[in-house]
Formats: sequence, C-alpha cells, structure tokens
Amino acid sequence: MSLTRLLIRDFRNIETADLALSPGFNFLVGANGSGKTSVLEAIYTLGHGRAFRSLQIGRVIRHEQEAFVLHGRLQGEERETAIGLTKDKQGDSKVRIDGTDGHKVAELAHLMPMQLITPEGFTLLNGGPKYRRAFLDWGCFHNEPGFFTAWSNLKRLLKQRNAALRQVDTLRTATPVG
Repeated sequence: MSLTRLLIRDFRNIETADLALSPGFNFLVGANGSGKTSVLEAIYTLGHGRAFRSLQIGRVIRHEQEAFVLHGRLQGEERETAIGLTKDKQGDSKVRIDGTDGHKVAELAHLMPMQLITPEGFTLLNGGPKYRRAFLDWGCFHNEPGFFTAWSNLKRLLKQRNAALRQVDTLRTATPVG
C-alpha cells in the first residue's frame, strides 16, 4: 500500500499540514528547521505508534498542546484505507482504521510496513546479533501472516523458561545438599 495523503496536527514543529503524496518517490525540500525530518518522523510514528527521535511523548507533541493527530490514506491495489493515530501527553493512544476506533498499534504496522535506516542504523552491521535478529523478525512479521503469533508465543515461552531456570538455581543455592 502507498501512503497517498498525510494530515499532521500538533506534531513537533508542525501546527497543521495536509500533504498529497505520490505513490512513487516523494522529495521533501526546504530550509534547515522547516520540518522535513518532522514529516518523516510523523510518517514513521503513524506506522509504528512511536517516534524515532525521542522516546518521551511530550517532545513530539507541539509546544503547549495536549496531543498530536496523524491521519493517512493508504492506496492498495483494490481499495483505499484510512488510518489515524492520536497520542496525548500521558502516552494514551487512539488508533482508528477506516473510521472505527479500538484498534491496536500493531495493526498500523501491518498496514504500513516500513523500516527506518539512519546513520545510527549501522548497529545492524557492527552491533550484536540481537539487532540482526530484530531486523529479520521485522521482515518475517510483514511477509508471513502467522509469524507474529508464533513469535509472541516464543517470547512468552522463553520468559517462562528463564524464570523457571532462575527458580531452580535459587532453590539449589538455598537448599544445602548432603
């Protein structure tokens, strides 16, 4: 699906913006500080539910505002999908897909698969194996429909196994043998 329209309100330094986008390449041109990176971050946030430049939600909401609103139109081969994300200063999110509320951020990631590559992204090459696994997991998540469920189950089982191993280790050290 291609993002063909992006509406931004109170995100970073952008009060309001309504952008019509081409299904192909789009170029953002402007002076330093004009909001080019903020537009890219808004697109990323709409697809991931979180910003890539700051983990603190208060920093992405425009000064003296209570929340930001991002809305997009995705054009697929057969239909158009409307998506939206609102996030307030407390970190509460509201996801809307085709006019209905109550959706999860993960559903946005399914509709808008994207990967961010930045200068810091070289950890994929020279970082530890966990970064490479996360990158491969992302690719599987978007290409194999059953992957997310299997991956979630595996993560849960690994947590349970590790907790059980810690308990056994604690019991061994606490109980004298012989």
